[in-house]
Amino acid sequence: MVAVPIAVGAWLGQKLDESAGTAPWGLLGLVFLGMAVAGLAVALMLKRYMAENPVGTVSPEARQAGRAWQAEIDERERKREAGEDTE
Repeated sequence: MVAVPIAVGAWLGQKLDESAGTAPWGLLGLVFLGMAVAGLAVALMLKRYMAENPVGTVSPEARQAGRAWQAEIDERERKREAGEDTE
């Protein structure tokens, strides 16, 4: 998805430069065009993935579990800073 458009652009740019005598401009231009096509392909793939896997809202249970976990981390950090850590 990324390498093929760039490689094809490089190959076509090389052939263009050989036939038209425009070295290195055909190569550079078509390599950059290949990179743009590759970027577009990746963007479309990400768009399709995000449409198939939407990010939902967080449930109250998940939010409560996250807060409890953060409280445990905060308490452990407080003990470590106070020198009370026995582990």
